Amino acid sequence: MSEWILEMKKISKAFPGTQALSNVDFELKPGEIHALIGENGAGKSTLMNILIGIHRFDEGEIFLNGKKIENHHPYEALMEGIGMVPQELNLVPEVSVAENIFLGNERKKSKTGIVDWKETSQQARELLGKLDVNIDVNQKLGNLSAAYQQLVSIARLLASGSNVLIMDEPTAALTSSETRSLFNSMRLLREEGKSIIFITHHLEEVKEICDRVTIMRDSRVVHKAKIDELTIDEMIFYMANRHIEKAVKVVEKVSNEVFFEVKNFSRAKEFANISFNVRKGEILGIAGLVGSGRTELVRCIFGLTKKDAGKTLIEGKEIEITGAHVAIAHGIGYIPEERRKYGIFPDLTVSENMLMPSYSKFLSTGMIRYPSIDHECSHYVDELKIKTASNNTLIKNLSGGNQQKVIISRWMAKGIRMLILDEPTRGIDVNAKGEIHRLIKAMAKSGVTVIVISSELEEVINLSDRIMVMYEGQCKGFVDDLNGLLQEDILKIALQN
Repeated sequence: MSEWILEMKKISKAFPGTQALSNVDFELKPGEIHALIGENGAGKSTLMNILIGIHRFDEGEIFLNGKKIENHHPYEALMEGIGMVPQELNLVPEVSVAENIFLGNERKKSKTGIVDWKETSQQARELLGKLDVNIDVNQKLGNLSAAYQQLVSIARLLASGSNVLIMDEPTAALTSSETRSLFNSMRLLREEGKSIIFITHHLEEVKEICDRVTIMRDSRVVHKAKIDELTIDEMIFYMANRHIEKAVKVVEKVSNEVFFEVKNFSRAKEFANISFNVRKGEILGIAGLVGSGRTELVRCIFGLTKKDAGKTLIEGKEIEITGAHVAIAHGIGYIPEERRKYGIFPDLTVSENMLMPSYSKFLSTGMIRYPSIDHECSHYVDELKIKTASNNTLIKNLSGGNQQKVIISRWMAKGIRMLILDEPTRGIDVNAKGEIHRLIKAMAKSGVTVIVISSELEEVINLSDRIMVMYEGQCKGFVDDLNGLLQEDILKIALQN
């Protein structure tokens, strides 16, 4: 009997203009948590998409429990015991939490075949209980934050009864306590003999929860090891093929001139009486636990939702932002938390995604000057080192880090004066994260006002000049001096009475 529950041998896959996988070998043992890591674009997602039947491989073989499986479809993969929680959630916001957990796997009464809603709700509560989540399972999923939706997606995977579980960045939107609960559940699943493929950019999580690691770079597997045989720095070296310098906090001198200010901002059930200002060229970090109201606040500031009370001022002049178009007209840009869902147009090109808000400056006698657009796009592709086969590549084919660079360049090309970034490096590898941080700091240095939200407190501390701390929709305080600031100090402010 083979020691592997899963073997992928010599897997190769090419897309137009790109060799996505080259002779990749991957093995998974029964009852192990196996990390699959690498920079964005290394081939991890393509390999897993082949495993669950989304893509067909060009060459290679796959064996599950010693049995060879051919190119299959996602439903067949699920029936074979392979389940995946994708990074971009595939849930239905308009139906209940319980319905999402058992969608396609309904709990029915044996005699009538009708859905047993009582049993469905009870089992949904039990599954979420394993993740230490206590919520109303009969409420609409769309009412939940991204973090809770992620947990529902994980519960849905548990309900499927799969023996090979793929988790793609499952902790990206989770707090530390929620991550601990998830890890406890993963350990229980491992004890039950289930095998987990864990994809993450948080290498400290790899050290904490995983048994073995496979590292990919440039479409190939470059290293395999037991987890206790590698340090985090060694993992980073194999991923990037070079040593990555750790970020050093540099205190920049910031203008005293206030650019943007909100006074007594409130929106029912989301946040109340929030007041703050941001200076020209300053990076204001907004920190807080998931559910603190950070995202809801900036969405309202940008005009995506309507405030109940409060004022908005730019350079001391009160303005009324009634929609995103008004915010953009006043020089404000916004990069949302869920980049692939709300930040990009997946079926449009890099050029179209980058310059769509700026098309007016490329008009001549009512016609769009496409050569000028191509020239402008190439300028930002070179300046931001965006890895793309061409300006006409569909943005959905780029890695997460490169997609984020395109969105940042969108606002740079527009010439905005303030940029709001919600979770700017979520789902981005360590090398791309450093590049995004440098871009944000360079924009601030050029005079752009920046507001950054991040669930990674270390990121908030390293990026920001000042930090506002939120908890349960309230501003709990500000941190002006970040020298020697610890993550625990921010949590103390958030949880103070």
